[in-house]
Amino acid sequence: MMDKSSMAGMEGKGMTGKDKAMDSRKEMMKEKSLDGKAPAGDDSKDAALQAAKDHDALFAESRYPSAATCGTCHPKHYKEWAVSQHAYAQLSPIYMSLNSEINELTSGTDGDFCLRCHSPIGANLGESPFISNLERHPTSREGITCVVCHRIDRDFNKRSGRLSLVEGGLMTPVYGPAGNEELARVLATPDKYRGLVTEEGKRGRKIHGEIKKFASLSSPMFCGTCHDVTLLNGFRLEEAFSEYRLSPAAAKGVTCQDCHMGKVEGIPSGYEVGPAAIVGKQPTKDRKITSHFFAGPDYSVIHPGIFPHNIEAQELASMAEWLKFDYKAGWGTDEFEDNVAEDAKFPLRWESVDDRYDAREILNVQFEQLEWARGKRLEVLRNGYFLGEVVVQKSDLGGIKFKVKVENLTDGHNVPTGFTGERLVWLHIVVTDPAGKVIFESGDLDPNYDVRDHESSYVADGELPLDNQLFDIRSRFVVQNIRGGERERIIPIPYPVVTIPFVRPSIQSLILTGEPTTERVHRKGIEPLGHRWAKYKIKGKALTGKGSYKILVEFKAAMVPANLIGAIQGRGFDYAMSAREVVDGVVAGHEVLYKKEITVEVAR
Repeated sequence: MMDKSSMAGMEGKGMTGKDKAMDSRKEMMKEKSLDGKAPAGDDSKDAALQAAKDHDALFAESRYPSAATCGTCHPKHYKEWAVSQHAYAQLSPIYMSLNSEINELTSGTDGDFCLRCHSPIGANLGESPFISNLERHPTSREGITCVVCHRIDRDFNKRSGRLSLVEGGLMTPVYGPAGNEELARVLATPDKYRGLVTEEGKRGRKIHGEIKKFASLSSPMFCGTCHDVTLLNGFRLEEAFSEYRLSPAAAKGVTCQDCHMGKVEGIPSGYEVGPAAIVGKQPTKDRKITSHFFAGPDYSVIHPGIFPHNIEAQELASMAEWLKFDYKAGWGTDEFEDNVAEDAKFPLRWESVDDRYDAREILNVQFEQLEWARGKRLEVLRNGYFLGEVVVQKSDLGGIKFKVKVENLTDGHNVPTGFTGERLVWLHIVVTDPAGKVIFESGDLDPNYDVRDHESSYVADGELPLDNQLFDIRSRFVVQNIRGGERERIIPIPYPVVTIPFVRPSIQSLILTGEPTTERVHRKGIEPLGHRWAKYKIKGKALTGKGSYKILVEFKAAMVPANLIGAIQGRGFDYAMSAREVVDGVVAGHEVLYKKEITVEVAR
C-alpha cells in the first residue's frame, strides 16, 4: 500500500483522477518484491485468519457449491438469479431484524423457522439465525441459491422449507426437469467440448457428471414447499400455494412456473429457447430455458457493492470492505477524483485511486442490473394489479361522491399474496378546486412515510387525523388479548399468558377453523380475477364553489410499510444500517403502478 509521501507526489498539477489511478497502479507494482509477493508489513495474523476462513469456505463449497461456481457455465441463469428476490432472501436486513424480533417475542422458540426458507444452506450447515451476513458462509448468504432447487431429490410438499439437500462438490450430480440426455452428448463429444473433467483429482474444466431427472421441479407443488407457510402452532402465515390450488389457473393447468419463469413476468407467455449452458465457449443445443429472476414486490435496500451478487465485486473486496466504499459521495468518478483533497483520508482498502475506479466500474454494472430488475418488478405488478374506471356518482354544491375500481388481473392467486401483512398496496387520491387548491387527500404519507392509518405514530399521537377513507388492500394481523377481545398487531405474536412467552401449539382442533384462535389474518386482498370498489365522499362544506374540480388517482405499491421498520428497529439492522437508512431505501422503491386524472364539473 502506498504511503502518504508517494500519494502526495502523485497529486501533481493538472493530473486527472484517471492519471492518478495509472500512477497508483505503477507504484503498487514497484512496491512488490522480485518474487511477486506483497510488500513487507502485511499483518501476518490477519493473513492467517483469512487463510482459515478460506479453508472453511473451501470445505463448505465441497458440500454446497456457490452460485458463482455454477455461473461459469450458466451465465444467463446466474445473471437473472443474481439480482432476484431469491438471491436477496437472506441478505435482506428487514428479514434479519424481523426474524430476531419474532424470536425475542417468543423467547427463541421460533428458532430457525424463517432461516430454513430464506437460507436453506445456512439451515443445513447449522448456522445461527442471528449472526450477521458478514459472518456467514458465502453460499449460505446466497439465499435461494442454485443448489437449493437443483440438489433436491424428493418431494417435500408443504414443509415450510425444511429441506434435506444432497451434499457434494461441483461434480456431484444435480437434478433437473429434462434429465441427462444433453449432458451425456456433451461428455461424449470431447473434440468440441475439450478439457471437461467429471472426476476428482483430474485436471481440466470441472463440471457435474450427471443430471438426474426430477420432474417435480416443474410442478407448482415444488414452489409450495416455501410459498405456503404454516407456523408450528398452526397459524397460516402465507397461503400463495393454497390460493393457487383453488384458482382458475390451476383448473386450466397453468403452473406457477408458466407465469413466473416465462418470457413475461406475471402472465403465461411461453418460454425462451436457447442453450442451457455455455461449456467453455461452446453452447449446448437449444432447448426451452426458463427465467430465473422470479419477479415480485421486494427490492434491495443495501449497498450495491454486495447486491446484486457479482463475481467481480466479490473478487475485488469483501462485504465488509464494500460497506466502507462511499459510492454516494462519488468515489471512483472523475468529478470526485479530480477534486479530491491531497490530505483526504480513505479506508485502507480504498486508499488506492485505481481501486476506487475499479469499484465504480463494477457499481455501474450493478446499477444497470438493479434498474433492469425494477422494470421486471413493475412488469409483474402491472400484470397483477389494474386501476379500472373512476365513476362519479354525485357532483354538486352538496358534495362530490365517486368510486374507483381496483382489479386483480391474475387468475392464479390473490393480490397481494404471500406475506400479505407486509405488502402495502393503496390508492392515493388528491382532489383540487378550480383554483388548484387541495380540498381532499387520502393515501398521503405522514413524516415517517406511513399512510394515516392506526399504525401511524402521528395519528396515534393526535398530530394528524385518521384517514378514514383510505383504500389499502394489505392484510392485518389480529391477535387475541389476555382478557378477551382482539387487536391489530404489526407482528402476529399474541400477548403471552405466562411470564415467559413462547410459541405453543393450539389447544383446539384446527380442522374447521384452519387457524389457532389466538391469532388470525384479516384479509383485505382481492381474489383471482376479482375487483374492489374504493369509495370516496367529499362533503359540500369542503367545496369552494362552482367550477371544474380535478381528481387525481394514483395506484401505489410498496415492499413493506414504514411502521414495520419502526417495530423491529430495537433489534438493529445488519450492515450497521440505521432505521432511517432502511426506511429511505424502502421509500425509494415506492412505485406508482397506474395514474388517472379526471375533471368533475360542479355547476349547482
